[in-house]
Amino acid sequence: MYAIDEGLKAVNGVEVDTFQRDVEDGNVCLQVEAGTTGYRGGCCRNAGARTFLRIDCVSGDFFFSPITDDDGQKVGIVIAACGDDGLNAIMKALDFCRDALNDQRCEVDD
Repeated sequence: MYAIDEGLKAVNGVEVDTFQRDVEDGNVCLQVEAGTTGYRGGCCRNAGARTFLRIDCVSGDFFFSPITDDDGQKVGIVIAACGDDGLNAIMKALDFCRDALNDQRCEVDD
């Protein structure tokens, strides 16, 4: 079993409870943190949910890079990993993020 730490992040002025753990596989270690306010009934910044996701490489052979649009705005990320341990760690990290966000989301009554 692994330890999960709780945290708090601000996303556009709204506090988000987060969950963090170290994902290890072989010689790879990723620090992963994810959280959300859950659904809030809106699709825009003013009324909608806030979500936070962080993957930090402590050890391993990874490449992280932002994707920018023609105006220089960051609009995405690229993550590349080498080795079987890298593949396993990325899969575990994404599974943890999905589980953390899924556990925090609450359906808004229609």
